[in-house]
Amino acid sequence: MGVDKEHLYTVSRPGSTEYIDSKPTGKPPVVVNVGWTWRLALACMSTSIGAAIPIGWQLGVVNTPAAIIQRWCNETVAERYDIHLSESGLNVLWSGIVSILLVGGMTGSLTGALVANKIGRRGTMVLGEIGYLIAGALFFAAKPLKSIEFMFIARLIIGLCSGLITAVMPMYLTELAPMTLQGAVGVLCPLGLTSGVFFAQVAGLHALLGTEENWNILMSFSVILVLPSLATLPWMCESPKYLDSVKKDRMRAIKELCKLRNLPQEIVIHELEDFTSKDTTAPTEKWSVLRLLGSRELRLNLALVCALQAGQQLSGINAVFFYSTSIFESAGLSNQNAQYASLGASCLNLVWSVIMIPVVNHHSRRFLAILSTFTATVWLISLTIFILYMKTVSFFSYMSVVGVLGYVVSYGIGLGPIPYFIGTELFDVGPRSSAMALGSVCNWSGNFIVGMSFLVIQNLIGAYSFLIFAASTGLLTLFLYKCLHETNAKVLAERSPSRG
Repeated sequence: MGVDKEHLYTVSRPGSTEYIDSKPTGKPPVVVNVGWTWRLALACMSTSIGAAIPIGWQLGVVNTPAAIIQRWCNETVAERYDIHLSESGLNVLWSGIVSILLVGGMTGSLTGALVANKIGRRGTMVLGEIGYLIAGALFFAAKPLKSIEFMFIARLIIGLCSGLITAVMPMYLTELAPMTLQGAVGVLCPLGLTSGVFFAQVAGLHALLGTEENWNILMSFSVILVLPSLATLPWMCESPKYLDSVKKDRMRAIKELCKLRNLPQEIVIHELEDFTSKDTTAPTEKWSVLRLLGSRELRLNLALVCALQAGQQLSGINAVFFYSTSIFESAGLSNQNAQYASLGASCLNLVWSVIMIPVVNHHSRRFLAILSTFTATVWLISLTIFILYMKTVSFFSYMSVVGVLGYVVSYGIGLGPIPYFIGTELFDVGPRSSAMALGSVCNWSGNFIVGMSFLVIQNLIGAYSFLIFAASTGLLTLFLYKCLHETNAKVLAERSPSRG
């Protein structure tokens, strides 16, 4: 087996010796490659395609064909219930269909800790994907059966399952990965979400599936991604850290780690022992959400997780994309070309998410997070100025385009990827699931707040609404600068044991 110097790893602690059949040989510790293995790669690909991308798909799928689906809703209500909705009534109905997914996301996230500890990380992922299949069938049947109820139920199920997955997937993958790859696999959940939003926007174009005949196919299309993911289940490993720390099943944990690392027991046992030695929580401790909320020792770490998760949504990323089409039109593009340019900005967000996989893995999480929030604040303030004075200063219309692209890049540096997995690096395995669940609740809550309030605020104060988001990212910058310590793999390996 070739040795990848980037992932060299001594399987036993300094000063120890090699073991064979649990007996010391007196030889120096064995050094092996614990980088990518086919099972780790399979877990990453399967969960990204079958779990994360469908979440992004459902978040973005209703934007482009919204007018078509609203018209169907209006006609269906009139036909089935003989109720003729006013414009405001239709808006309320549509807001309910859109927002129920976010409510489901908050609820699903809150149950994430309980479910993840009860049926396991892998079991939770499978449960979420089965929910996607049920929701996809309801979406497909809603149009021919003329059922508004199916739309509500399907969106609620998607929300519940999405909340579970966003709370568990980053934790699952980082617990599977060796320390040197935790940053890379932690980015895969937000990468999947970004990919799903972009692909849904493209598929929702009128030239593809965004038509009166095909919108129900568009809504249920993500099922195609879930099926191959479920087919990989026999080769998916459960988290060895979960099995060892939560279920107290050391033998099964070793068995899963052997399969995951493709190494014999006498080698991988040292990794499990090393992890156990770094877990500062007592072996018998049971962590619930309420207990975590009451813990003074972990309060700051929990505040950091929740602030980053909520701050991601309160950074204004959705507002910037909402404005992007009108900004591109002001630069001289036609409406159709402006829509394609807006898709281009979404594509930039996706490409930047891919670029950040190795960057986040090898560089300081703290530096990237602070750089992202600070530069996002600068771009949001700049966008406010550019939009307000673009009719007075001619080149400000072009600068506003630069502002959109600059903000997207700033967001992708840290605000996009880091909030989803930072909890796995700030918490031991015991309280980790509860911390991830609460962080996910804050993320979905932030999304709900922005979704329900932005249009109202935008109608009242226009471009000044960006300053609210700038204040949010500015305060987050100060909080991170003062309170966030470094969490990258190299520092974790060097500092005193404080996490698992």
